[in-house]
Amino acid sequence: MTEGNAAYRPEDPDHTLIRRMAAGETEALDELYARYGPGILNFLVARLNNRQLAEEVLQDVMLAAWRAAPNFREESKVLTWLLTIARNRAINTQRKLRPTLVELNEEVKLQVTDTGPLEKVSRLDKYEALREGLEQLPEMQREVLVLVFFHQLSGAEVAEMLNISVGTVKSRLHRAKEMLRRVLPSEENL
Repeated sequence: MTEGNAAYRPEDPDHTLIRRMAAGETEALDELYARYGPGILNFLVARLNNRQLAEEVLQDVMLAAWRAAPNFREESKVLTWLLTIARNRAINTQRKLRPTLVELNEEVKLQVTDTGPLEKVSRLDKYEALREGLEQLPEMQREVLVLVFFHQLSGAEVAEMLNISVGTVKSRLHRAKEMLRRVLPSEENL
């Protein structure tokens, strides 16, 4: 369905937040931060491998969103816009610094309640295997896989964010999953 020559996109309820930010309402920025800050922080931690650095970049992302709000054209979802800003800021940060791998603490790794020690060890082994498998993927494939599975973006949203075609997203995702299947131990071995 189209309106005029442009493809019809349903209204993103978060566009109102951006309009309020553009009007100078700091409460809208607070609400945007509360809604998307934790997810963007997770994205940045995964990208930068350094929580403290990711927190600094998140602040930079939110400041950039505040400043760019008057120019937001409402052509994408707010989350896609924010993740694009976050990705660009992370790339710039990576160019300046050579980050070191920071281990997640046991509580974050497991995020399991009411399980026994054997189940926790099994989950920890699976987590480590997945982390190591993801590290073996080429950056472009890993990035698409993380955006689709961990941030639950659609193929079209990932394509828009990375400025690539949907077909390229599908291709990279397929190759990433195939490579993970080869490098991850089978379920019986975990």
